[in-house]
Amino acid sequence: MLMTELYKYIMTKKYFNGMMFLTFMATLYLVIHKNYIQFNSTVSIKNTRWQKVHLQVCKGYNPDPSNNRVIFDQYLTIGQSRAFTVDNGDDILYRRDIDPNHPDGVHFTNWAYANSDNSSGNSVNNP
Repeated sequence: MLMTELYKYIMTKKYFNGMMFLTFMATLYLVIHKNYIQFNSTVSIKNTRWQKVHLQVCKGYNPDPSNNRVIFDQYLTIGQSRAFTVDNGDDILYRRDIDPNHPDGVHFTNWAYANSDNSSGNSVNNP
């Protein structure tokens, strides 16, 4: 009788530790996946049309794009491109001078979304 009880205790403890280990590993995986492994894609903006175009790019998800943080405010010469990473919950928006041949840095087109469509990469040619 004592051996039977001892055997049950050892087997129960063995399975309990195994289940606790599996539960711990599953929880650890979910925590790491939720906080550190997120879907990221890349949006590339290319200028193949104008000699020089003033481009502004912002990143965020604010309904009013002017409240998003501008991450790029520079000129792209013909043949240049810039790539931006899209994080979960963020959008990449861009705009350029209304007249790229005579940029003034004041008059811009409306903000446009660079759609990533949950793919690993997307290109915007001649914003």
